[in-house]
Amino acid sequence: MEDSDNRTEVILLACGSFNPITNMHLRLFELARDHLQETGKYKVVKGIISPVGDAYLKKGLISANHRLTMARLATENSDWLEVDDWESSQKEWQETIKVLRYHHQKLKHSYSASSMEGARLPNRTSRKRKQAVGSQLPVKMNQPKRKCLPQLKILCGTDLLESFAVPNLWKPEDIQEILSKHGMVCVSRLGSHAQKFIYESDTLWKHKENIELVEEWITNDISATKIRRALRRGQSIRFKNLWGRREKDCKFWQPCIPEQRCSLSSAMPVDFSGTWNLVRSENFEGYMLALGIDFATRKIASMLKPQKVIKQEKDFFSIRTTSTFRNYFVEFKIGEEFDEDSKGLDNRKCRSVVIWDNDKLVCTQNGEKKNRGWSHWIEGDELYLELRCEGQTSTQVFKRA
Repeated sequence: MEDSDNRTEVILLACGSFNPITNMHLRLFELARDHLQETGKYKVVKGIISPVGDAYLKKGLISANHRLTMARLATENSDWLEVDDWESSQKEWQETIKVLRYHHQKLKHSYSASSMEGARLPNRTSRKRKQAVGSQLPVKMNQPKRKCLPQLKILCGTDLLESFAVPNLWKPEDIQEILSKHGMVCVSRLGSHAQKFIYESDTLWKHKENIELVEEWITNDISATKIRRALRRGQSIRFKNLWGRREKDCKFWQPCIPEQRCSLSSAMPVDFSGTWNLVRSENFEGYMLALGIDFATRKIASMLKPQKVIKQEKDFFSIRTTSTFRNYFVEFKIGEEFDEDSKGLDNRKCRSVVIWDNDKLVCTQNGEKKNRGWSHWIEGDELYLELRCEGQTSTQVFKRA
């Protein structure tokens, strides 16, 4: 009987460090497959995990052999996920488009070989029998319908999608090829604005039909960065991550855990403690406008050179901002919500929470104003502060006093 499944077959390809692979990496595949198949248009037949090679030279990146082994252990019970070592075996770092081209060519070659196998000519006896009945053409009604080549799509988080806007990170022609010839499946993370980002990009908007956005309704903030951090601090990862159930397999991770950094008393990723003086500011006027601050106050605030005094003790922070005009004080514990009164700024109340994102402090301020928050990070001897509110972003830079 002829196969009545007319859905387009899809293969999902995920590139990345997988340093180490986590439950969330595997969840991306499951979420993407569910989403595509629920549309009724697609049938996901395979997922490919392609760890980056050692030539990527990312700080803290362990050997590709270890990462491949862990990825294979993580997927050993899956009947549709596989780990490919082509990218990780290359002596030079491979751009994503090159990895995509490799797998596309491999797929075409495999498909051509299987098509040739199914199209072999009938044997000599069969040909003689056909000639004896009037040299009629062979009837092909019972032959299986030839399927199209499966589509190869990039699977990623929205952070990769948003990285298209980073200057000089991607070649425009590579973005064009990825979107026009293949497509992407992007799983959104908490607080991302992927649809807005697509709308604001001419290139992404042109190919929006080739970008599938997948919403993760049951959020999970486990990441490879957080797993590495916990291991460096000698903390348990049991039940957080698939390696917590297989502690014997964590031996693959030992090469990247410096012994002197494994105690529970280790410092946080970055020490923000100190006194910091403002040296430059960008678009603070736009940020204040978004907050609804009056004209006179904006003009005075734009001329100020505030000072920040930050005290950090493990997960506890206090930040005091002082100037000749107004002062502001906030204290919080990482990961715990708190009531914030922005008296001295715009005099609004927010329900706020601060988390670690790699070595950044990221605050979400839920209140009257939408998309409000801030981020702190350190580069060299400079403290950066990014202020966000309703589409306006201001960046301030402070130097250690």
